[in-house]
Formats: sequence, structure tokens, C-alpha cells
Amino acid sequence: EVSGKKFSNWTAVIKLAQPYGAFAKSLLERQAYPHLLDSKGIPIPPYDVTAHTLGLLMDVDFELVTTPFAYRRPKRGRGSGFGVGCGSSNPPRYAVYKASTPSIDEGWTRFLFRLDGGYRLGCNAPFESVTDSDLRQAWDRNVGEKRTATIIFPDQPPNQILNGYAKGSMPDEYTGGVGKEGVENLRKFVENGGTLVFLNRASNFAIEQFKLPVRDVTRGLNRKDFFIPGSILRTELDTTHPIAKGMPQQSIAWFENSPAFEIQTDPLALSVPPAVAGGSAVGLTRNFRIIASYPKDPKQILLSGWALGAEKIAGKAALVEFTIGQGKIILFGFRPQYRGQSLATFPLLFNAISR
Repeated sequence: EVSGKKFSNWTAVIKLAQPYGAFAKSLLERQAYPHLLDSKGIPIPPYDVTAHTLGLLMDVDFELVTTPFAYRRPKRGRGSGFGVGCGSSNPPRYAVYKASTPSIDEGWTRFLFRLDGGYRLGCNAPFESVTDSDLRQAWDRNVGEKRTATIIFPDQPPNQILNGYAKGSMPDEYTGGVGKEGVENLRKFVENGGTLVFLNRASNFAIEQFKLPVRDVTRGLNRKDFFIPGSILRTELDTTHPIAKGMPQQSIAWFENSPAFEIQTDPLALSVPPAVAGGSAVGLTRNFRIIASYPKDPKQILLSGWALGAEKIAGKAALVEFTIGQGKIILFGFRPQYRGQSLATFPLLFNAISR
């Protein structure tokens, strides 16, 4: 107990009276990044990002205590154990899109699944990479008795996903991107019951190529009016949705070059687009559900870092699920697996791919 407040057993105590005390404090406290503008009123980009509050990223409560106190150290012991159910001997597979144009976020995604995926999804839940050429060549979601349930597209600009390297700039096998053939194969994949998960900027690829009735409200905004260069924002979750299962009503989003979604409810925007040449004539249902959104009060959005023009995304969606045929398209307007650090939002990603 410190200053009348009780802390639970096994609360970690990090002493600041140590050589690295200031560094520890910097990592744990919330950042209020200065509002830096150049002579023309344009925001000055930070060297890297503007927030690194580990407590928020990892969903751990933290509190600065300045009053001296004493506490009993727990007795050290040994013990281990972690159990998961393996389930079926032929579990569904999960694929991560690996573009020919390298994506740092793709590496972090693979890192997360190799580190944590087996525990979250079952000890023999297989992961694999799927490439541009795989998708262009009518990649088969069924191999033997194993079925690919989900394809995850990490954070990457839409043009890189669609077009990749220009022909002649690289050996032919590394050029072309997903291409129109890959888009049509992905359409068939989701219509037939597969799940496509798009992270951060990749969401705009899905919006454009699948004609989803949703708009990214951040596109085209002037930097003078809107600039969030790597910050931690507050989100509000619909905890009745399976993707938000086990999550608190309020959570976070790592916002960096991120979209924010506004559903287009105009009847024309919701109409079914013509089938692409050679494509299926199956009608694409446009049912959607908003799972996470930003607070309507702009002052409640920023948790740590810098958010210029937060009012532009106030009340907008951060995570949306669309039903397309028999399958799902899930748009994350943030990186739920940011640098392998954002434990607070790992459950959203794992719930999304394992439904």
C-alpha cells in the first residue's frame, strides 16, 4: 500500500534511482510530443515516431510513485506450464502475403505468428507465405486435407500490392504485384468462404479493388490539417462482436500512415458493382459491422504522442468487417501487431483470423 492505494501482489516495481531510471521512465510514461511547425506552418516530422508508451501498447497499468515506501520481496520459486488444445489433426492454414516489394510489417507479422501464433491458435496451426505469383496463378486454398482459412495482408501501400516492381526493373519473377488476376482469385477465395484481413494501408487496396462501400477519410488531407506520425490513440470497441471477444470496452490503436473509415450508406454506394471480366456472377452482399471506432470527442482520441487534426477522425471507424458472399473481409485501420510490441491489440488480430 502506497499513499492509501493498494497494489496487487506481484506488482512489478521499477526503481528510478538507477543509471537507467530516466530511460525506464521515458518508456513507461505517456508522451506529449511538441507541436513543431516550420515557417510555413507545416508539421516537422519526427526522427522516428512520437510515442513509445509500453504500458499502453502492452495493456499494463502503470503509475509513477514519488513517495518513499517499503515492500516485501516475494519468495522466488520455479514453475512452468502452458497448455493449448491442438484440436483437429488437420487444422486450417493461415497465410501471410509476402510481396515481391519488401514490407517491414510483413516481417513483423511473421515474427508474431512464429513467436505467439502457436499458443494462440493451437500447437499445430500452420502458417505459410503466399506470394504475388501464387495469387496470380489461381493459388489453391486447398492442399490435401488442409484448407487455408485466412490470408493476412500486412501494412503496405495499395499500389505496391497491385503492381509491384515495374517490368524490366527486376527479374520477371519479382515483377507485377498481385495484378488483376490475383484480385479476381482473391475475390473467389472470399466468396467461397475465405477470410481476407488487411492491415493499415493495405486496407485501401481492399477498398479500391473490391469496391467496398467505405471511404478512408484521411486520404487527400493536407499535412497542415492532419498529421499523426506514429502515436497511440484511444479506440472504443463493440465487445459483442467475436473479434473483440475478451477485450475491454476501450483499447488502443497504433496510428502511423493509417486510414480511418467512414461507411458509405448512400444506396448507390451500396449497390453491387458489375462482375469483373471472367469473374463470378455471384452477388456480393455488403453487410458490414464496425468493431472499433475513435471517440466522437477529439480531445479523447490521443493517448500518447502527437495528433494534429484529431477531429478529422473523431467518431470514424478503426476496424470494420464486411461479409462478401460466404466469406469475410476485415479492415484494420491500424497495425495491431506493431513491431511485435502492441500486446494490447494482439487479441483483435488473432480473433479476426481464427473465426
